[in-house]
Amino acid sequence: MHKLTPSFSHFRKAAALAAAFVCAGNAAAQTSVETLIDHILTKGKTYDHVAYLTDKIGPRLSGSANAARAVQWTTEQFRAWGIDVRQEKVMVPHWVRGAERGHLVSHHDQKLVLTALGGSVATPAAGLTAEVVEVGSYDELEKLGRPKIRGKIVFYNKAMDMSLIESGRAFEAYGQAVIFRGEGASRAAEYGAVAAVIRSVASGSLRTPHTGSTRYLENLPRIPAAALSTEDADLIHRLLARGDRVRMHLVLTPKTLPDAESANVIAEIRGTERPEEIVVVGGHLDSWDLGTGAIDNASGCGMVMEMMRAMKELGIRPKRTIRAVLFMNEENGLRGGRKYFENASKREELHRHIAAIEVDAGVATPTGFITTLEGKSLEDVQRRATPLNRIAPMRFISSKHTGADTSPLTDAGITGFGFVPDPRYYFDFHHSAADTLDKVDPKALAQDTAAVAGLAYILANQ
Repeated sequence: MHKLTPSFSHFRKAAALAAAFVCAGNAAAQTSVETLIDHILTKGKTYDHVAYLTDKIGPRLSGSANAARAVQWTTEQFRAWGIDVRQEKVMVPHWVRGAERGHLVSHHDQKLVLTALGGSVATPAAGLTAEVVEVGSYDELEKLGRPKIRGKIVFYNKAMDMSLIESGRAFEAYGQAVIFRGEGASRAAEYGAVAAVIRSVASGSLRTPHTGSTRYLENLPRIPAAALSTEDADLIHRLLARGDRVRMHLVLTPKTLPDAESANVIAEIRGTERPEEIVVVGGHLDSWDLGTGAIDNASGCGMVMEMMRAMKELGIRPKRTIRAVLFMNEENGLRGGRKYFENASKREELHRHIAAIEVDAGVATPTGFITTLEGKSLEDVQRRATPLNRIAPMRFISSKHTGADTSPLTDAGITGFGFVPDPRYYFDFHHSAADTLDKVDPKALAQDTAAVAGLAYILANQ
């Protein structure tokens, strides 16, 4: 079996090539990047790409017919623009949501607004009814223990820290609150729970639940898992705080079907001087099934597509190859990112990757990029990226993690960048039925596209 971990020589070569970032650009390159930015800001078509993916195709959950349509349409678009494109086969999970209902039988059958977490198993066809016990941490869960949890529904109540969100650290707040979505069901099952519900990982709601993947741990029972709207989470919390006995009836009927064949869509503009060296720019083509995945992540795919279309239209070709990757299955498996890494390793081209830029943080006024670079290298890329300031002031901030799909690459030592629009309102809509095209500001979308395209060109032309 081929190992995904690259050899030590790969690390050395990748590090040596990344060191090339410190080279200064030239006047011609500066003119080209400014031309590219201005063209995208004034004549860009990113919104059209996003509108087609969302309004014409719709939700694109991995394994679905719509995901297949998105793969085919984006491939055809690149081909129509005269850009070299191919599909990279990926086997992906195929989970289908089904019905989802809940109400409080203990309180006059009050309806709860909830949604199944991706990958959840089903309740019995008629549903299940059990008492609810609330916890705010895994320590609290352990302290209650099996005697107080067995046969009950565990309710994880962890709100996002709004002070972090308001200060622009929304993804930090998300990271703190999302831990129960991933393993909460399995951890509750360990103590005999019959189901688990979480407070939606959301900064806004209007009684709209936010989904996301749950991951079952091996050797533990698989129990149904759902997310409550934040308003219903608050309702249950208030009832329990008053000393009420709260009983919930829950119906979830999802199905997990056999893995389905899908694909990453890979397009390239080949470099003029060092075509074997690659700058990857990617976003994920799949989405959750509640909304139409406009901000997560049709917008990212649209930015990547327009970057390539604009370069082709303008006849701009940097020294290194720019490779656009529309990854499949970021939301509920990360199969596309892992397959790309696996195939790059097999082709022994991993060490030729200069940088990987991930675009998967929504649409808003651009603020800059997170990057795995540190110290002088970070200062150098900030300096070379000054042409981007014609769009908006851009900051480059060091981070160990710059994106999910590109994480296998960055874990292997490839320099990573993650695009950061203003994140303060992203989690109002993320993973919910409200993630639709009307949340996309065309002006901000054009600015975001220009920033991503500008950085890709700068990195590929040094």
